[in-house]
Amino acid sequence: MSRLHRILVGAVMGCAGVPGMALAVEDAGDCAGLKAITAAASTITSADSITAPARVSDGVTVRVPFCRVQGVARPSSDSQIKFEVWLPPTAAAWNGRLKVNGTGGYAGATPHARLAQDIADGFVTAGSNMGHDGGENAAWTRAHPEKVKDWGLRAHHSVATAAKALSLAFYGQPVRHAYFEGCSNGGRQALMMAQNYPDLFDGIVAGAPSNFYPDLLMWLLWAGKLQVPVLGQPPVLSAEKRALITQRVLAACDADDGLADGQITNPRACRFNIDSMGSRGDNSLTEAELKVVKAMYAGTTSEGGAQRHTGAKLGSESAWAPDFADGGGYGRFIGHFVYDQTSPPFEWRRDINFSTVYDRVKAALAPITAAPSPDLSAFKKRGGKLIQYHGWNDAVVPPDGSINYLHALTQFEQLRALPKAAFDAQVDALSPQGVVATAEAFGAQVRQYHRLFMMPGVGHCGGGSGPAAIGGGMPEPTPALRDAEHQVVSAVIRWVEQGVAPERIVATRFGADRAIERQRPLCAYPAQAAYKGAGDIDLASNFVCVTAKLQARSIVPGDILQIQDALRQRALILPNR
Repeated sequence: MSRLHRILVGAVMGCAGVPGMALAVEDAGDCAGLKAITAAASTITSADSITAPARVSDGVTVRVPFCRVQGVARPSSDSQIKFEVWLPPTAAAWNGRLKVNGTGGYAGATPHARLAQDIADGFVTAGSNMGHDGGENAAWTRAHPEKVKDWGLRAHHSVATAAKALSLAFYGQPVRHAYFEGCSNGGRQALMMAQNYPDLFDGIVAGAPSNFYPDLLMWLLWAGKLQVPVLGQPPVLSAEKRALITQRVLAACDADDGLADGQITNPRACRFNIDSMGSRGDNSLTEAELKVVKAMYAGTTSEGGAQRHTGAKLGSESAWAPDFADGGGYGRFIGHFVYDQTSPPFEWRRDINFSTVYDRVKAALAPITAAPSPDLSAFKKRGGKLIQYHGWNDAVVPPDGSINYLHALTQFEQLRALPKAAFDAQVDALSPQGVVATAEAFGAQVRQYHRLFMMPGVGHCGGGSGPAAIGGGMPEPTPALRDAEHQVVSAVIRWVEQGVAPERIVATRFGADRAIERQRPLCAYPAQAAYKGAGDIDLASNFVCVTAKLQARSIVPGDILQIQDALRQRALILPNR
């Protein structure tokens, strides 16, 4: 390890990529000396050399030695972002890279399991509690607007800048490349990084991102109230009924791609008449059940019938979670932050609507939680690369959002040079034909910095019948498969460092004892995997990526709404101080 020395602020800003950081290190000489680092808004509370094996938390044992640094960032007087940065013990053991890990849901704890894998792979790795302790509980949002801002946008900025500073001090050389990964809320955080902090990361993996966050929050309440109209009562649709619907959908659409294999390659192309299960069909669904299913497919609508957000896809029914809204405390979050617990307190099941309440939620939360902007100009200019993925069976974060974000990126590439008034007029007049034409004309430009991979048969950040192990917030493949062909983080690293863009990533489904059951290529959208017509259907080598011509009829009003929403928020740069 090189001798640590005092580092001037100007040097840090110039070569370490950590603007706003001030370091003061006096000949630390070892891991413990990193406690002497001071950084803007952050304090290092401990720095310890850890020998292996070491149990760092429940269920997490680290099997390589490392330097464990813990600290607290306080960008506001009410902030308490507890973070950890783990560093390989020597420069020789370090791969020169930093990886910061996003967290799903409300977070509330450092993702030690992710850090444990990263440190074993040679990364400097970092994560945080996102500004509060505790899991899926909304209590922390009450009377703590600054903590909501930390969770919404500031935490990873503080963590990444501290991690870069610690790396420079410890090794005497800056981080060569920085990466970020996350799924769900972690995927939202990932897009937040690309849009608002384009200088922080070279490569980003955004899984199932809840980047239209206020709309997503209202969708969760919509889905919860539909399925469980009265808290404490059984859901309208039992698990058995939901499974039956999925079976019928598979029977109708599984073979649309020429192969009956238990998963639907493209649910948007599926044509299934749900009325065939109602009173005009075989009566396997009651009218009340049928009404819920149709409303889940339709997506969030206002009391007047106006579309507000896209819904669940055909084939995802088994994954619908009736208790997600109540269990996640999302209604309480709105009461705490948006309504400031006015008297009487906001009770979401009593007070929710999808018109005026929806608008108020969006106005209050978009500035600190949403990441819909298709303007990735700064990230693109510095050579940043972004891989996005989404499970087709995701009913928590509907997958159309990822496809429509891609369409918004292509629209932005076409319209970016227009004056604001002309830009907005084009957005207002957006049509399915326009979406298709722009995707064909400008898709190649977007593919220079963004790739989307859709995952058939896969639920929210994992689960389902389809192969899901690609890492990056999804289940991890085995060590032998953690390469650029099978793991999304390795794929973005190769793209950044070697210029090799991923056209396909092979996803794996493991069975007992981690034995491989099925592997399938995920193709860069709009391409999709097609069976060659011969050979084992569980081997990825028997599939090729085929790009079908995008059809205007596949772009529905909900898609247009979401694309327009992203484009209208192109200037949404969030307050980070």
